[in-house]
Amino acid sequence: VADPYRWLEADPRSEPKVAGWMAQQNALSADYLAKLPQRDKFAARIRSLFDYERYGLPRKAGSRYFYTRNSGLQNQSALWVRSGVAGKQRLLLDPNTWSVDSTLALAQWEPSPSGKYVAFAEQEAGSDWRTLRVVEVGTGKVLGEPVRWANDTEIAWIGDEGFLYSRFPEPKAGQDPRAPRYDKAVWFHRVGSGQASDELVHATPDHPEWSHKAQVTADGRWAVIVSEVSTDRRNAVHLIQLDARRDGAWKAEALVPEIADHWKLVAGMGNKLWFLTDRGAANFHLVSIDLARPKLGWKVVVPERGNTLEGARMIGDRFLLSYLKDGQSVAVMTDRKGQPGTAITLNGIGTASGFGGRPGDAETFYQFTSFNMPP
Repeated sequence: VADPYRWLEADPRSEPKVAGWMAQQNALSADYLAKLPQRDKFAARIRSLFDYERYGLPRKAGSRYFYTRNSGLQNQSALWVRSGVAGKQRLLLDPNTWSVDSTLALAQWEPSPSGKYVAFAEQEAGSDWRTLRVVEVGTGKVLGEPVRWANDTEIAWIGDEGFLYSRFPEPKAGQDPRAPRYDKAVWFHRVGSGQASDELVHATPDHPEWSHKAQVTADGRWAVIVSEVSTDRRNAVHLIQLDARRDGAWKAEALVPEIADHWKLVAGMGNKLWFLTDRGAANFHLVSIDLARPKLGWKVVVPERGNTLEGARMIGDRFLLSYLKDGQSVAVMTDRKGQPGTAITLNGIGTASGFGGRPGDAETFYQFTSFNMPP
């Protein structure tokens, strides 16, 4: 079978022939597009449609609210903070100033529970690698050294001490960037320290193909580590009791040792954890386990229903459940025993997302996209 274009699969960063071909193609396209007689009118119309202020969903940490904001025509949204819902907003991070050509992006961010710090990830030129940094919210000062080689990671704070994150080993010199990656592990980074001081938290050298991500329960008692293979939604689950750890010693115990079903942490309080899972429920159900009495096994809190249970969150003293019904979102509040509660009235037919929050919170934020009403 003829394959005359195989050479174009090489990485242009290391293969001049491919880089040259791309430059020629870009020049050809630019020359043609520049001659289109209506191009300026189209550009002006599109620019006017995009020129409006927009916000991302707020996240509360301590007394502070963090959110992204775009004034209209900025290449990237910036991260803002305010004290209280009605407080004066203040610019915290502006990725538009990080590079001349806007190739550095703010890929993700996560405030510490008190709102004292924000850990954020830089992304360069669309790469899936992340460089993590920490900014002190009160001063706007970036602390410590950058943390490199993070990839598809959660940022899970342990108080204001530091955070858990996932990364691969540093690539070897000359390694093909397209080569499969193995030995992804969870690490702990302490605020203000260098990456060389980071502590290995969880790895599976016997299963180098497993990827691991960490979350921390809102009360700070448990680290929940989810392990998966590639894009398979099934995962294993391990736990680390954080209030029993010692410096440099992280003891993980298997809660779900085998990769056979999908498990998603919903909440944790004391010795009790809640998960969404499709084990025994194709449309998912909400289950709980008491870690003080694990032999009692899993308890179904919200049973499987006819519609898919897409998400759940403990907010205040209740659960907020998100279902997908006939292609549209349905949101319902229940008590902690799973007793049916009040449906949340959404703005018509569409999809809702967000619904962030923690136990004890009195509010949540969500965004709604209508199927039949313009913005």
